[in-house]
Amino acid sequence: TGIFAQELPQPSPKAVVEQRIGLTDTKLTYWRPSAKGRDIYTEVVPVGTHWRMGANGSTLLELSTEATAGKFSIPAGTYSLSLIPNDGEWTLVVNTDIKGWGIYEYTADKDVARISAPVEEGEFVESMTLYWDNLSTDGGDLIVAWGKLRARYSFEVPTAKLAKANLEKAVSDPNAAWTVWRNAARYASDQGMPEAEKWAAKACELKADNWYVHYLYAQILAKNSKTKDAMKAAQASLKAGQADAKANGKSFSNEEDVQKLIGSLK
Repeated sequence: TGIFAQELPQPSPKAVVEQRIGLTDTKLTYWRPSAKGRDIYTEVVPVGTHWRMGANGSTLLELSTEATAGKFSIPAGTYSLSLIPNDGEWTLVVNTDIKGWGIYEYTADKDVARISAPVEEGEFVESMTLYWDNLSTDGGDLIVAWGKLRARYSFEVPTAKLAKANLEKAVSDPNAAWTVWRNAARYASDQGMPEAEKWAAKACELKADNWYVHYLYAQILAKNSKTKDAMKAAQASLKAGQADAKANGKSFSNEEDVQKLIGSLK
């Protein structure tokens, strides 16, 4: 007789949470136990015990880039997460051992971080939940919630460094299109990067008939207190926009914005 594999439901179902933070891809894989009327922090996870933070297996966190949490630097990679819930404070343990079954083979020498956070009270959560909150391009809070208690752990990612490296790689291509230079200049300007001016100038050189690249260049020059040059760029923007509109039998829809910029430079 044949033996057939049977897929059966698990009381603590598997969950996968994928979240991009800036330019960093994160993935949480865990199993969600439920309270089922039990006193979680006496019957299931007694205060002060080291818990695998889930059921069935290790809770895993994947990071596509390095990250920092508190004083700890965490390289790109996959890690197991576990928890030590003390009164008033929970400690999240980040460990390189991802093959162990929870914490049964845990050794502290493989820890890369131990991050403590105050316990917060909130609405009751029946099934243990991990999720990201307070997201920005530079980081987010990993929330661990079960029952009425939760804790948040702030992670930061090196988005600015990664973005700058991506921009420098893009503009190093001798065949980079004008749009690459425009996008690089716009991002650099928003981030206060000194490269913004020269990148905008290159966009103007490659696409002299585009009103926006001149407008962007004028804004950057004005920000750098180069008012005379900014005025020239703004006037070039107006001329390019009007010429393009005339060629297409339309009015220049962004003329008011350009005129306002010119007025601010007088």
